[in-house]
Amino acid sequence: MEKSARRPHVGGLPKVVRCAVLAALCAPPLLTVEAVAQEDAGAAETAAARSIALEGIKLADAGRCDEAIDKLARAEKLHHAPVVLGRLGECQVAQGRLVEGTENLRKVLREALPAEPSSVLVRARERASSVLERAKGRIGALNIVVRGGPRDNAELRIVVDGQPMNVALLDADRPADPGEHVIEATAPGHFSASARVSVSMGERQSVILSLEPDPQARVAPSPASPPPGSAPSSETTALFTRVPPPLDSSATAPNAAGEPAERNLTSAYVAWAAGGVAIAAGSIFGLLAFQGKSDLDAQCANNLCPDSSADRLDSARRDSTLATVLMTAGGVGLGLGTVFYFSAGPSEDSAENGAATSRSGRKQALAGRAWIGLGQVGLSGDF
Repeated sequence: MEKSARRPHVGGLPKVVRCAVLAALCAPPLLTVEAVAQEDAGAAETAAARSIALEGIKLADAGRCDEAIDKLARAEKLHHAPVVLGRLGECQVAQGRLVEGTENLRKVLREALPAEPSSVLVRARERASSVLERAKGRIGALNIVVRGGPRDNAELRIVVDGQPMNVALLDADRPADPGEHVIEATAPGHFSASARVSVSMGERQSVILSLEPDPQARVAPSPASPPPGSAPSSETTALFTRVPPPLDSSATAPNAAGEPAERNLTSAYVAWAAGGVAIAAGSIFGLLAFQGKSDLDAQCANNLCPDSSADRLDSARRDSTLATVLMTAGGVGLGLGTVFYFSAGPSEDSAENGAATSRSGRKQALAGRAWIGLGQVGLSGDF
């Protein structure tokens, strides 16, 4: 009898649980496909790195480090291996690239050994330690100092043997390979300075570069300016001359200190205050008129009032008229205050400071005055 494959029994579980179980069973194959694809790509790179590394090691064993360095560096970039990095550092040291080579050897020695290291890895670490011990004493140093440059070192650019140097290394010992080195310093507004120095094995060389100001850089014309001695054409003047727009009023005229003149808002405040008072008074008379009307409604039947109510009727009418006039005057006062606020000119002190500007032909600001009387309102001013 054939035995059927045993499957998880999920029929008796709730629907939500069954869906979760089925999703968990189906997910691993999808994840496995992606992981296998990544593993295949990594395996291909590892195999290629191994092949290139073997070629580089053969060249290094044959004493052809100048050719081996490129292959060993490419193999290390594809897949890191302490053995390959150690042989790369050895060849770099043999070619006189002591700084770069010793750093690669130190990386090999800084790596922790596995629990049971192979004999190949142990020998690679021993070789790296031996080569590093012999090479580190041959490294020289350059101490670069720049004088006369800009105050901010961020504007400096230091180049050593064609490679930019961090300005944080100025006035500090910078490791250097034995041999000849070219140092160049540049900064905006200064002449460039350069020096050529030879460093022996283990020698420390001090290099001082002086940056002199370039007078031509200070007076150099801007791209929009015509060359000295030539008159600008009308087209050039039209393109690069900015004509300031005319001012509509002296409300924004600068004072002697170059700041905007202080505006005179007295008229606006007076108009607003008068309007507020008129509205408040109108409200009071309106309440009195309403109260009087209520009393008359109780005394007068069918709009016919007795003679004794004549005084009360006149008072109610007067209160109603005053309420209407005052409320209207209050609205006009508030409106005039708003107009005065946006059209206010400079104060007297600011006007005195800007007298010269006013004499040059600018328009004088509107100076308005509001007046309010019983049942009357008006505006007067100088233009």
